[in-house]
Amino acid sequence: MIAYRTKPTTLSRRALPVAVAALSAGLLLASCSDADPTSSSTSNGTPASGSSTAVVDGQVRVTELMTGLDHPWDVAIDRAGNIVTGERGGRIVVRHNDGRVADVSADTSDVRARGEGGLMALTLATDFDASRTVYTCAASNAGDVRVVRWNAAADWSSMRQTGTVLAGIPLGASGRHSGCRILPAPDGTLWVSTGDTADPTASQDLRSLGGKVLHITADGTPASGTFPGTPVHSLGHRNPQGLAFAPGTDRLYTTEHGPTIDDELNLERPQANYGWDPNTGSGSYDENVPMTDETRHPGSVPAVWSSGDPTLAVADLEFLGPSWRQYNGMIAVATLKAQRLMLLRLDAAGTSTTERVDLLQGSQGRLRSITTAPDGSLLITTDNGDDQDKVLRVRLG
Repeated sequence: MIAYRTKPTTLSRRALPVAVAALSAGLLLASCSDADPTSSSTSNGTPASGSSTAVVDGQVRVTELMTGLDHPWDVAIDRAGNIVTGERGGRIVVRHNDGRVADVSADTSDVRARGEGGLMALTLATDFDASRTVYTCAASNAGDVRVVRWNAAADWSSMRQTGTVLAGIPLGASGRHSGCRILPAPDGTLWVSTGDTADPTASQDLRSLGGKVLHITADGTPASGTFPGTPVHSLGHRNPQGLAFAPGTDRLYTTEHGPTIDDELNLERPQANYGWDPNTGSGSYDENVPMTDETRHPGSVPAVWSSGDPTLAVADLEFLGPSWRQYNGMIAVATLKAQRLMLLRLDAAGTSTTERVDLLQGSQGRLRSITTAPDGSLLITTDNGDDQDKVLRVRLG
């Protein structure tokens, strides 16, 4: 078991633990495969604040909070209700709690935006109120993927880089399977998911940080549950891009892209093997192998849920809270290829699923990330490219 237990809360892993009343006035007013079809570049467009009129889409209401973005990968919200997102090309944008939208001045010249790689995870430290610390995970011009620490100005006018937390996460030449998600835990440690870079040996090699779930301290050293001498908490992953704790438990769930079949929802276990191994001896990246190969790797952890055929391209997940009424406690999963918000209900043990509901089917295009706002609504980024992307607020109608 993981050595600590999360506090019983429905707030996002990328939102500070605040009460519903802390939601800003601005936010209230605003009431295949996993491969991306377009390459990323820094947007030249100017994002605009969203409409104050929500659009009913099936059972949910959707409000555009930020528009004119280009491949935003992650989104965070602070105690004051300021919403921050980063584009894959390196630009960082804030929607202030009064509705103003502006670029955040930050030196992201080291970001290498190519294919699926670029500026990916962006999250607030658990002690953000006091430290103003922001973590990002990005492909670097140095040829690797890095977790970097920043300090954000009080008014979000700028972010200043204060150190590299972890370097050496592999990066392929094409940027394929670059990962990367960061989940700050209540104890201040960081969980990091990494892609296998389409390298046939990476996911099963403990000397590589690719195709893994990592657990590190805020200084980048190995944290609890890892293989001795490494930050690797589990191996045998293809391209996990979602991390979330079940509220009130120590159960960490991940979402992971499959090849042409079997996207997975997994329950994280220390020093476990999840069975992805595309190295069949030919030297090539063989994607015809099972996602969880229990024959070649006995004892591999089976998925809690898998998509079967075809894959949906599951990119991120969050747990829904009481404001979602009949869906309270379900997992919300953002999908890219399937272009929908998929809800999954876990059984009592948390090891299988009993119900599935699909929302936003095709109406918003590709969905990349999910963050829970203090009022329980979801902040969702789209991933359609060409400066057409948005940060959406989605709530039950």
